[in-house]
Amino acid sequence: MLNRKYEDVLVQYDKELTQMKILFEKGVENPPISKNMPPKAGQIAWARSIMGRIKGPISKFRNKSDQLMTNVFKDVAYKYVALAKKLDKDYEQKIFETWKRENTDKAIEYLGGKDRHILSRTPKVKDQDQTYEVNFARELRVIIREAKFLDRIGKTIPQTIINIAL
Repeated sequence: MLNRKYEDVLVQYDKELTQMKILFEKGVENPPISKNMPPKAGQIAWARSIMGRIKGPISKFRNKSDQLMTNVFKDVAYKYVALAKKLDKDYEQKIFETWKRENTDKAIEYLGGKDRHILSRTPKVKDQDQTYEVNFARELRVIIREAKFLDRIGKTIPQTIINIAL
């Protein structure tokens, strides 16, 4: 009788897994991102939110795994693992590695490439002293914000970007 209840819960969880898979596939190209999040960190946060939704129930089932070694449980566990791999390895890791590879070189370029200086002189006006203004690339600010968010979620940020952010 109790095993039948577990199977009913597993069937419902299977439906939820299917819904989360559809949600992921629907938003994988253009995921909803919070207004205050930079693009890549927002994509990773979105994937992690889906992962959080599917992870909670399966961890409770694992505590009862000796009672639940049925075909239904095995099928649901297989679906969970497949979706979790898609979210983590195929999506999150891919986004992060691409971001890291692209932005390490770009950060140095934006910081002071050949003709770009962080401080630049403003043109001298007749009776005014010479002034300087910060010539900080807008793109560099985005990279620094991304680095902060990615660091908060536990990603290893390249040392070059850390130094620039500091």
